[in-house]
Amino acid sequence: MDGMVIRCETDFSEVEVLGYNFRNNWEVTVDSYGSMWQSDNDNGSSSCRVNFVMEHGNYGYRDEVTGLGYQSPRTNMSPNISESMWHQNDPGVIPNLLITGAGAPTGILVYEGDLLPEPFRGQMIHAEPGRNVVWAFPIEKSGAGYTATINNLAHSEADRNYRPSDVSVAPDGSLIIADWYDPVDCCHRTIDDTGRLFRVAPPGHAYTIPKFDFETPEGAVQALRSPNLSARHLAWTAIEKMGIKARPALAAMAKDPNPRFRARALWLLAEIDGDPQAAIALAAQDDVDDVRSLALRIARRHRVPVEPVVAVLLRDPSALVRRECAVSLHRLTGAEATRLWVELAQQHDGKDRWYLEALGIGEHKNETPCFEAWLKAVGDDWNTPAG
Repeated sequence: MDGMVIRCETDFSEVEVLGYNFRNNWEVTVDSYGSMWQSDNDNGSSSCRVNFVMEHGNYGYRDEVTGLGYQSPRTNMSPNISESMWHQNDPGVIPNLLITGAGAPTGILVYEGDLLPEPFRGQMIHAEPGRNVVWAFPIEKSGAGYTATINNLAHSEADRNYRPSDVSVAPDGSLIIADWYDPVDCCHRTIDDTGRLFRVAPPGHAYTIPKFDFETPEGAVQALRSPNLSARHLAWTAIEKMGIKARPALAAMAKDPNPRFRARALWLLAEIDGDPQAAIALAAQDDVDDVRSLALRIARRHRVPVEPVVAVLLRDPSALVRRECAVSLHRLTGAEATRLWVELAQQHDGKDRWYLEALGIGEHKNETPCFEAWLKAVGDDWNTPAG
């Protein structure tokens, strides 16, 4: 089971692999910045995991060279099953964000509403029927990567038939949990096909469905702020049809105090303008590193030359932004791409595995020129933790 994350256009053209070498990944969720997150099921080794999907990354289910599984002896094999299961000690493998242990991970989302309490806002929420729980994974940035912890959001120890299999955000920001409701959690052995839906909201909150006006730019942009994906999709398609008429409303949203709203507006400004350069420039100047990273993702999305954008962000104080700079150089060759890669490599601290693997992605198909140029740049100082 060699799982992948795949992206395509809405007409199923332009298929591309964004991440590979998973085992049994159920669902990928994408936040407003374009960051991708997902879980991956183990093989009964109590090593289910959660991943940030770094574009073009290898996630280590099988040995990349031999194709062998985790039980095959190899150099530097970890004695820790949750590390060896995913080849975490092998060069070229992206680090896991979190090991959740035994289970059967299923539906996942990033909650971008404000109805639930603060600890859940902007965080992953994940259904785990094998453990009778819905979890939240509060994330902290750490260098070019992340750390995460596990919080119970909706757990049952008494009712073992409670099997939350999916989660979704309702139009009013409340959380909907789909409960399989069955004594078993896998392998098509359903015993009770009753099923339940739960709604999670603050006490006293009455369920409502906001009404949106998708006929005007102002109304559609307001809907674009919704925490509900369906409302945002309707807003997106309406604004695309309006084209340049929606630009003033989107430009105002691109200045919103909420950086996730700014990101949504910038994605669309790049679409409707016909030339994404203005949106890229706005994103690159933002004071939030997730939005600055968006400048690179917009450039990649629209297939504009990415080297000038990398050059602008090359010395960004955020390792997260420089990580995206490195990833953006994937498969690029030529003197400028090599020069940019070398400058990024010289900023590696010798400790940040996420940053190191991003550099590996960035030099793909340009390995020898990058190495030779880096060696020339560092000279006799190559023998350091970073070198």
